[in-house]
Amino acid sequence: MKKKERKVYEPEQDYPKDFQIALAISLIIFIVIFLTVKSLEVKPYKPKEEVETIVEPTPQELEQIEEPPPPSKPQLPVEAAESEEAAEEEEDVEIAPTTEFNELEAPPPPKTEEAYEFYAVEVKPQVLKRYEPVYDEMAKKAGIEGQVFIKALVDETGHVTDVRVLRSTNPVFEAPAMEAARKFLFKPGYQRDKPVKVWVVIPFRFKLTK
Repeated sequence: MKKKERKVYEPEQDYPKDFQIALAISLIIFIVIFLTVKSLEVKPYKPKEEVETIVEPTPQELEQIEEPPPPSKPQLPVEAAESEEAAEEEEDVEIAPTTEFNELEAPPPPKTEEAYEFYAVEVKPQVLKRYEPVYDEMAKKAGIEGQVFIKALVDETGHVTDVRVLRSTNPVFEAPAMEAARKFLFKPGYQRDKPVKVWVVIPFRFKLTK
């Protein structure tokens, strides 16, 4: 009895056949893809435009509100008005007199006692203390001499309150003469047994001693 021989499957035998089938399938797929891509049109990308909707407000009609008429003033009876006017005429209305404010008058200035001239008083002022003026050094070195007459006001106490240059031979001696005259002290002059202000003249002589 003969034994059946088993055939061993060898893949190398079917390789050419399988390769041809795979190649045909690949070619068909490639053709399909090519045709599909060709039919598609590539369009450029366009951004979506947003459309803004503007809603215009509709004007509202204002309702006109009618104002009520002002209330009518109550009319007074003519007879009552006439009676009131008659009553007002009968009544005597006294008007208080307006107060008049007198303008405030400034107080009068204090009376300044009159100053008398030396010759016009009954009792003449007398010198109690006299002062010699300071000789100016520049005038002394230059050998300048001179004379100044000072008019001085002697008050009720005998003090000199005002001085004036009456006459001067050189201005350089005026200031020293005025300063010396202010220091003089007098016995005041009298008029009607009362001390008064008197103008006196004080002479100052500037002379160099040899």
